[in-house]
Amino acid sequence: MTKDENVKTIRFPVKTDEKLQTIANKNGLTKLNLFIYMVDYFYKSKKDPRDLNDDLLKNAINKKTDNIVAFIKTQEQELLIPIKKDAERMTANQLKIVDFFNRHIIKYNEAQSAAYQDQLKHIGQIAGYLKELNKLQVDKSVLKKRFSDLLEFYIKQREQMGTFTKQAEKDELIKHIREQVKNL
Repeated sequence: MTKDENVKTIRFPVKTDEKLQTIANKNGLTKLNLFIYMVDYFYKSKKDPRDLNDDLLKNAINKKTDNIVAFIKTQEQELLIPIKKDAERMTANQLKIVDFFNRHIIKYNEAQSAAYQDQLKHIGQIAGYLKELNKLQVDKSVLKKRFSDLLEFYIKQREQMGTFTKQAEKDELIKHIREQVKNL
């Protein structure tokens, strides 16, 4: 025969019994099982059943929150602030580089562009001079050819003249050759 462990009794008001029954029904328990679980809960959690505001829970939550906040502050001090300072230094350095670039490199590029334009102008002038020189060379060759033709004409005409040729014909030939030379 098994011995009944339920030997203790507790007396409480009917209103409390109704609340106990409602809670037991809601959780699918008997009043006895609900009572056993309640005792175990308060025993293990070390909570004061009279404390309806559950200050122990609040204190535990506050302690955990304080730990989390302290952890975040530590991370902020050790990681975030140094990263922010490094980013600010890097940004400042990049601004200095951009400023240096704007002051020196761009001016240098502008000077190089101006020098390049000046070189283009001079190269164009040289090309013009070379064309003119080439034209003059051609003109000089043509002039030599024409002068040579005139000289040949003069020589041929002088050889055809004899000792009996009149001075007027000789003068006419010289006048004609001089006019031809002027027209070159």
